[in-house]
Amino acid sequence: MQANIYADVIASRKLGDPDALLLVLGETARALNHGFAPALVMPFVVDFGDELRGALSDPTQAPLCVSFMRESLAPHMVRVGVGVNEAAEDAFACAKHQDRLIHYAGVDAGGDLLLNAYCRLLDPLIRKRSVKQWEAVRALRELGERKLAAQKLGITRQSLAERLQAGDWQVVEDADATIAAYLALLEGGHTPADPTAL
Repeated sequence: MQANIYADVIASRKLGDPDALLLVLGETARALNHGFAPALVMPFVVDFGDELRGALSDPTQAPLCVSFMRESLAPHMVRVGVGVNEAAEDAFACAKHQDRLIHYAGVDAGGDLLLNAYCRLLDPLIRKRSVKQWEAVRALRELGERKLAAQKLGITRQSLAERLQAGDWQVVEDADATIAAYLALLEGGHTPADPTAL
């Protein structure tokens, strides 16, 4: 199985500094290529100044990859299509048509329905995150420990915990793990990627 991923920054044409966005997209592509190197089929590249494309040999890593991408690009919102053993553009077109943040396609009719219903529940949680909540999530992903993340942000661990809770960090992490586990079952029991390992 393979996961093809196509992402686009929402409303990027309305941003005041396209060069700054291009820089962040380039940094995100490099970080994705480094963090997911063992699973890359096609390295992540920036297209058309506001898109990222890449492919993973292990679909169970797609949910973590998408979360990492979102965190890297926040506070900009990103819309993503994930095609399992098929092109991601059709999945992306469905997400855009339905004004959703992510759409999976190619699992099978029932699997696609299940994954997309699940992701639809997460959309409002991700959309409501504040800049400070995104900063907390990104710092925790980067450093892996709450104490270090709080130090980096210059806040107490309690404040960090409050931002993570308000940003529904654990809910999204659990959802990523659940989606990865479902994809692993389809793939024959392969153990999904640890969402804290990146």
